[in-house]
Amino acid sequence: MTTAEHSPNTSAILNVLAHAAVLKRLPRTGWLLNGIQPCESVADHTTGVALLTLALASALNADWQAAGLERPIDAGRAVQLAILHDLAESVVTDLPRRSAQLIGAEIKRRAEATALTDILAGLAGGDDYATLWTEYATTASPEARLVHDADRLEMVHQALQYERAGHHTLGEFWCGHHWHYRLCEHLYQVLQKSRP
Repeated sequence: MTTAEHSPNTSAILNVLAHAAVLKRLPRTGWLLNGIQPCESVADHTTGVALLTLALASALNADWQAAGLERPIDAGRAVQLAILHDLAESVVTDLPRRSAQLIGAEIKRRAEATALTDILAGLAGGDDYATLWTEYATTASPEARLVHDADRLEMVHQALQYERAGHHTLGEFWCGHHWHYRLCEHLYQVLQKSRP
């Protein structure tokens, strides 16, 4: 074996892969609580958020000044944020809204930050990824705000798919959203109008 194969990064990389495997098996709890089985996994959701983020960044960057931005969205950074945004759930699990409200946003954020630090420990660039996640959690950049919007849009789109399949208890997923970008609010309205 070469030196690279024995590097300390090997176990750190395999650890991240193991957490990704957990996300593939971890169902989105809100759907389960509403009687949807089988339902999408956290990894399914993350893939949707990442692809939606890429599409939204392209759309906003086509006329970024009209979108109220000071600069174009860094699409690569935004996609990194999207990929990382739920990684901590491989430890903390997918807390449904009702649970998150009970424990409070700050306790949830601290638990997720601790989990993410543990997941990324020893990974080259792990501290940079943890910083990116904090940027997402605190909506500290246009890219982070875009991923927050994409996260909500992907969820309501999935709710629409489940409603079209006959599930009629998903009203909570459509309520209480705050949008950072007009484009995302418009897309939400389009989705809402197409509900069965």
